[in-house]
Amino acid sequence: MGKWELTMNPVQEWGEEFEDGAIYGITLRREPVPSSPNLGAEGPCCAFVQYRTCKVRRLKAATLDLLVNQILDPENQEQDYSRIFLSTYRTFISTSKLIELLFHRDNAASDLDNSECYNSPLLAFVQTWLDEYSEDFRDSPLHPALRLLLDHLRISSAVHHNMRSQPNFSSLAGQTEALLNTFQNEEADKDVSSADEEQDEEASGDDDSGCENSPDQGGFMDFSAAAIADQLTRMDSSLFVKVVPYQCLGCVWSQRDKKENMSPTIRATIVQFNAVTNRVIMSLLCQPTDSNFSPTSSNGPQTSPAQRARIIEKWIRVAQDCRRLKNFSSLKAILSALQSNAVYRLRKTWAAVNRDSMATFDNLWETFPDENCVLTNRELLLESTSSGVVPYLGTYLTVLTMLDTALLDTVEGGLINFEKRRREFDVLSQIRVLQMSCSQYNLPHHSRISAWLRGSKLLTDLESYDLSRQLEPPVDLCSPTSWRHRTLTKKLSSLLTVSDGSKKVPADQISVSSSGSSGSEMEDLSCPNATCSIGLQVNNCVCVFVLYSVLTTVLSLFVTLHRMILCVQRNSLCLHVTNNRLASGFRHLQKRHRHSERPLLTYITEVLMSHLQ
Repeated sequence: MGKWELTMNPVQEWGEEFEDGAIYGITLRREPVPSSPNLGAEGPCCAFVQYRTCKVRRLKAATLDLLVNQILDPENQEQDYSRIFLSTYRTFISTSKLIELLFHRDNAASDLDNSECYNSPLLAFVQTWLDEYSEDFRDSPLHPALRLLLDHLRISSAVHHNMRSQPNFSSLAGQTEALLNTFQNEEADKDVSSADEEQDEEASGDDDSGCENSPDQGGFMDFSAAAIADQLTRMDSSLFVKVVPYQCLGCVWSQRDKKENMSPTIRATIVQFNAVTNRVIMSLLCQPTDSNFSPTSSNGPQTSPAQRARIIEKWIRVAQDCRRLKNFSSLKAILSALQSNAVYRLRKTWAAVNRDSMATFDNLWETFPDENCVLTNRELLLESTSSGVVPYLGTYLTVLTMLDTALLDTVEGGLINFEKRRREFDVLSQIRVLQMSCSQYNLPHHSRISAWLRGSKLLTDLESYDLSRQLEPPVDLCSPTSWRHRTLTKKLSSLLTVSDGSKKVPADQISVSSSGSSGSEMEDLSCPNATCSIGLQVNNCVCVFVLYSVLTTVLSLFVTLHRMILCVQRNSLCLHVTNNRLASGFRHLQKRHRHSERPLLTYITEVLMSHLQ
């Protein structure tokens, strides 16, 4: 075998095979064949490596019955088939119906082999189901699917009471009963804890009027950035561990707005993300000691741009610590808040932020280089699971939604598209790996910071923008009064008339328009002495240079408008220009200067300077 064959890819896609009710993908796998021990005695010079090609079939699409039969097939060649099935089966069958199908198939097989050595493939499947996917059976308050599984296991245990292998039906029945008791105890503890929280809120409601207990900016500046990042990571990791990966699937997540809430663990992480974003915005926009805050109130002391800049720098340090802890959820929340419209528009505030903080801010944004390529930071997340990692869950929700949209649930013949479920499993398995890494966190609890983070009122976008406008009112670009516009228009018209040579204006004649006048009166100020003439020329110089700067701005607007018209026309859109005077004025200048090699602004400058002479 030549060198080229040795360097070939050991796995190659070969094609597809069609059977009744199933489509298989064929993969050729090249494996080394162990050499015979007798060949080794001839010496290393005669040693060689022999390969063989194995045909591996992978189920791509099938009917529901064949998918279930594949679970109980002892010759199933796909190692992760059971986990792929358990991660995605609820997209095409309910838990209770799957239990009925599994035990119906297994009972039929056990009737053919009722020996004591019978080892059902169902045992390993149920063991994996209970160990890794126990949330499938949580259905408060009665948990009917779990009780159904327990009944079937007890019946099978009575039938195969002589089984000594592990696991067996009896041991799985005990594990199922223990899981049912765990669910019931957790619900009881949850009811007690929720009642205690309500009592604590009522008891602390009367003491919440003081500034010391209010979530104000002063408290934020007193906390260290590392402590805030620790508490955020502690809160985010506890929520991420509780995420049920199945709820991230696109077909489930897309139904989140329906009456039945099918993604409660995902909603909890989103609520936390929005709370962090809101906390950042409030710390910048709200009054520093406003305990009874109202978004519509504008009374009270306002922070200066320098003070708000210090708050931004503090949040950037918190984001940097979140990046160090690999808490990408709070990192994304902080960066998104600082880029929100209400915060980003504070130009005076951002101008006061020091350069080092701005450089750090830009570097942190590189963690999320492209929202359209959402898995670009996968290697960053999985590079080390020895320390905890809290990902930005929106990344995986976007990928799974894209997969659900791009791939069909069923293929030709009504077969279930299991290849789609296999790709979804690749994403869900990453979530499970990251969830296990969160157990590596060992962060302290900061009760004051936790209370400060949870004690903020959620602002709407309109409320945030109104507060931002109160801190830094927008610049009114139309603030000059109408008479100034009329004055500039008349002076520009006179200059353009001079450039055409149609009217000669003496050097000692200037245009004066009163602020209250709406006409075009000209006041002739003829000065016989030279002193007055020089003064008028100086005034003309100042006026013309001011007009030149205004004219350049107007011409740049003409150019922009002209390009927009060309762009719209190029895309076959219809644009109705209501003000034709601006366009005709620009075309007039452009036509006069079409055959000249001088730039248009240079030409206008020469016209203005000739007017001064």
